[in-house]
Amino acid sequence: MAVATAAIELPKELQHLPGRLVRFFTRYPPHLYSAKHTGVALPLTRREAKEGKLVALESKKAPSPKKSKINQSEGQTTEAIVPESSSSTVNASAPSQTSVTSETPATSDPTIPAETSTPIPTTSSTGRAIDGLTRATRFPPNPFLPFRNPTTGRWAGARISLRTQADLVKLAKKHSIENLLPPGRKSTVFKEERVLHRGLRVKGTGEGQQVKGHQWERKIPALLQKRQEALEQMPALVREWQARGHGRGWKKFPKVKGPR
Repeated sequence: MAVATAAIELPKELQHLPGRLVRFFTRYPPHLYSAKHTGVALPLTRREAKEGKLVALESKKAPSPKKSKINQSEGQTTEAIVPESSSSTVNASAPSQTSVTSETPATSDPTIPAETSTPIPTTSSTGRAIDGLTRATRFPPNPFLPFRNPTTGRWAGARISLRTQADLVKLAKKHSIENLLPPGRKSTVFKEERVLHRGLRVKGTGEGQQVKGHQWERKIPALLQKRQEALEQMPALVREWQARGHGRGWKKFPKVKGPR
């Protein structure tokens, strides 16, 4: 059974766009899905994606900070743990004591956006419930990428096909709002970074790579340099030829034998 979702009203600057983009932004609001607001970037290689997942797992499995201690008397320390029932009594009897425990921030990672006042829906615009992990990161699943259910571990394909993504990117690029689309493999930024990292379709044209080629192809730069030097020395060579009597006693190159 589909879950009804509230209609989202787009800003005025987005209402003049073509109907296809308006429908997309109504279904996937830019403040929840776009690369501009989320700051999410796609990894170029599988190694980068794997390293990112390992870092995320290590951050989750990191041990909680140790409980602070208060010096009650010289040489004696006890943990600052107060039962809930006696908390009011302790606060009343010792008003001068400072609170030991403090609220820890939601996250210390500067790459993760800060909490905003924008409410996060419990269901996506397509009716799929947003899991707890997604709510913790403040962003629903990207419709341009496959989604892995953290509860069952099963993968679901991208809700929008690559052909449709390419059409949306072309249309958004025409209206200079490509940064409002979710990050995907058809975006201009991803393609430029991939070309810089992997090079063009010709093998060896990437950054720090070298084209193998045949032996004659590898000798082309030296051959062109030799021809350039010969052309620069040609006037002096012509004068020497004329001074010797048009080639008499010329030893610069072997004689060419004519046909028999």
